Amino acid sequence: MSSYNWPITGHQKISQFLQKSLDKNKLAHAYLFSGQEHLGKDLLSKNFIASILCADYHKTNKLEAKAIPCGQCAFCTQLEKGIHPDVYFLNREEDNKNILVEQVREMTKFLNLTSFLNSYKIAVIEHAEEMSESAQNALLKTLEEPAPKTILILITTDYNLLLPTIVSRCQLLRFYPVAEKEIYHHLIDLGEKREQAKILTALAHGQVGLAINYYKNPEIFSEYLTKMNDLLMVFDLKLVDKMKIVDELFSESESNLESTGYLKDSLENWQIILRDVLVMKNNLDDLVINMHFKKELEGLDKKFTSAHIIDLLAQLNQFKKYLNYNINPRLAAENLILNF
Repeated sequence: MSSYNWPITGHQKISQFLQKSLDKNKLAHAYLFSGQEHLGKDLLSKNFIASILCADYHKTNKLEAKAIPCGQCAFCTQLEKGIHPDVYFLNREEDNKNILVEQVREMTKFLNLTSFLNSYKIAVIEHAEEMSESAQNALLKTLEEPAPKTILILITTDYNLLLPTIVSRCQLLRFYPVAEKEIYHHLIDLGEKREQAKILTALAHGQVGLAINYYKNPEIFSEYLTKMNDLLMVFDLKLVDKMKIVDELFSESESNLESTGYLKDSLENWQIILRDVLVMKNNLDDLVINMHFKKELEGLDKKFTSAHIIDLLAQLNQFKKYLNYNINPRLAAENLILNF
């Protein structure tokens, strides 16, 4: 069995499954990586791709590597620089709400071309849930009749947002939150102080990528604290002041897409706040994520009943679903803030 050089925190079962598939040369034509943001799906997919290409290079040239990916062969270096001619990354274009059918067709043309380096052709669709229905239908043809030695990797936050026929034609790999112990020790290994590592681990809530991002970018961590403080203040504002916040949001946003993205982030952060309050109501303070704001959370604990919090959480989930459709984001924001 080959030795693998995958700097991944958590997801051991998925890593082992993919590595065994490589060792046995039994690779699927399509994989679906599904799980919430910041779990490490992108990092694991890049290590998987690098290993496929690197292993194929060494096998073809009858060479041995101490570990896969070796990080030194032409395949590894080109992939690291983002210039590998046989790897294609597909994302939603900035001005569009969805990944369009034309983009999927361009990707399909790429997969049908002969490999430049006589290896695999690999395409990755990031945020695959953003594909339009016509784009997903176009993708089905590729999944039903894949070209030889091609691999398609779809990365999504929720595979249920894709057509069932697409899901059924992919090897589905579900990513779950990483254990806090693993995140904490990884931060310590990176050089973080123990007390701060505990804080970042709690804030990450199983999202290892988020913890690493906060560690490497203190300014992002500071922005998060400011954002959470602003969201907490909303609960105590009068209605007229709440509406001013909505006005400010949409006056500063250049497009509906930008304001929708901001709303989605706010919804998730409000869910975290309400989840913390519910945890405190059940005397589980050790599970609180936002310990920086314990005083403010205690105030909400006195203000809301458990039933009210559960109802608000359900409403937030519903609003998140609405934002995936063509609902007016300003109308959604106004209706949402009235409930607080």
